[in-house]
Amino acid sequence: MKEQQQVSATQMASLAFIFLTGSSIVVMPGPLIGYANNGAWLSLLLSLAGGMLLLVFMLYLYEKFPQLSLIEYSQQLLGKWLTWIFAIPFLSMQLHSSSGIVLDVGLFMTSSIMRETPLYVFIFLIFFVTALTVHVGIEKFTRMFVVLMMVVLLFVIVILVLASANYKIEHLVPVLPDGIKPVLLGTYFYFGVPITELVLFSMLLPYVRREENHLLKKSMFTALLINVFFLTAVTLSTILVFGPIAGERAYSMFEVARTIELYEIIQRMESLIGYALIITSYMKAVISLYILNLTITQLFGLKDTYILIFPLALVCFLFSMLQISLGEAMWINIVTVIEPLWKTFAYVLPLLVLTITAFLRVKNRKISWK
Repeated sequence: MKEQQQVSATQMASLAFIFLTGSSIVVMPGPLIGYANNGAWLSLLLSLAGGMLLLVFMLYLYEKFPQLSLIEYSQQLLGKWLTWIFAIPFLSMQLHSSSGIVLDVGLFMTSSIMRETPLYVFIFLIFFVTALTVHVGIEKFTRMFVVLMMVVLLFVIVILVLASANYKIEHLVPVLPDGIKPVLLGTYFYFGVPITELVLFSMLLPYVRREENHLLKKSMFTALLINVFFLTAVTLSTILVFGPIAGERAYSMFEVARTIELYEIIQRMESLIGYALIITSYMKAVISLYILNLTITQLFGLKDTYILIFPLALVCFLFSMLQISLGEAMWINIVTVIEPLWKTFAYVLPLLVLTITAFLRVKNRKISWK
């Protein structure tokens, strides 16, 4: 599969940007401001530092094992049994995330746009289209996603510019009304939810063409920087428009767009953000399902890498319905409180263990050579 389908370093970085930004650009600012208040942008900068550290570890392992994914070099460094121990939370988190991405957009549609349509209709249709897209392979859907993301960013930029008529600079102060603690809570939330997902790209890095390996480091760091830039812009825009009640806006960019009304000509701009959320959630769901399928395929050593795509999509659909059956309030609590810790344990811990193991092995070899 790796030999047949390859992408450029820029395309891989674009996928990372799409995956990190995705639905986060609409969904994340509200809860983040709820945690960190006006210091939300500081939380984003601290999360950026953590994300860069994760990238350093990922690229170090990629340099040592350029043709292997995280699962494959984990089997070499730790053995199969330890790999399986780490794989259990790794897989469970992927299943939760894949179902949660689509569940979030379904909840948005049924609460904001199409209130009479059953939730399961949206979720089933999105997972069906997602599975079809995964089946065409990473090389083809990457090219399509780059174009789609450019359209989404255009939508976001248009909203940010048009909403500037409603900005109130005084809403930005005070930056730290309750001290540094809210900023740290915001960092815990943002680093724990989208930033830790960078680790999943350790499964995809072997798809980068060999001749472009030297471009990968710069491209990935640039993708992370652009992601934080756009999230900061959207977060500040939400604060500038809504002030003290910004943290109460669940879909902040959608709410910002609803405030736009220029000369009774430019109205109903929230539809652009609605389209953006659907498109970005779909793209993120495709990447997530692709990585989930790849992880299971490599763990079990399956030769047919496509046989599980549709069954996994069905499992994710059922898991989405199971999670929402617990209640929307419970789902929000899981995402904002439990998920950051769960992702840190499931994604960051294995990466740290593998990095330390690889470093010690290289160091021991150098000592033995001496």
